[in-house]
Amino acid sequence: MGYTITSDNIQTLETFLNRTFPNLNILKILQAVERNFTKTSKNPIIRNIKFNSLDKVLLIDYNNDPLDIDSALVFVRQFFKIKRSIEIDHTYCILPLAHRGKGYIKPVFRESLEQYINCGAKKIRVHAGLSGGGYVWAKYGFRAVNKREVEIILAKARKKLNAKDFVIIEKIYNGYYTKNPGGKSFPMNLWAALDFMKPVLLGSDWNGELDLKNKLHLEKFKEYVYR
Repeated sequence: MGYTITSDNIQTLETFLNRTFPNLNILKILQAVERNFTKTSKNPIIRNIKFNSLDKVLLIDYNNDPLDIDSALVFVRQFFKIKRSIEIDHTYCILPLAHRGKGYIKPVFRESLEQYINCGAKKIRVHAGLSGGGYVWAKYGFRAVNKREVEIILAKARKKLNAKDFVIIEKIYNGYYTKNPGGKSFPMNLWAALDFMKPVLLGSDWNGELDLKNKLHLEKFKEYVYR
């Protein structure tokens, strides 16, 4: 498929995957990426797979070496084995501006999610920000892990929304953090469900997680990727 494989030379990729991420079929993820993403860019695609058997980290890096955000085609995923837990970092997923909103991303997410479940992954991490990700990841059910970042969004909403609408989102904020003062799972989807919050969240920047072992959170994610 044109991928350059870089490793610590201790194990082959096949051995590494079997021992570290059993039942993870990265070929199916890469095939989904090729089917849906490659057609969106005329620029040459750089394809890399890197893994470190000592740190137990796998990196998929697919990009068109973009000059700017509007022409960017980037798909980067990192897989971590931390003790007995498997976690995935959705580092980047960006399509060129002309191809956004056409349904190319969901098939990749569906295949990716199937493989995450197959290998027993515990959580997905995201940094929501680029290309409206602050709104998209909130819709997908990702929970904000940093209270300060949520406070910044709340302050932005205070400036942008009318008083009546702001009371609603502030009530959600207070309701969660009153019960969970040090909470790291703020339900951003409750804000994203409100139409008037879309402009606020589109320009937001926050770190989030999805607990794949939580049936409610997983079903929320499935609701969007299989729609």
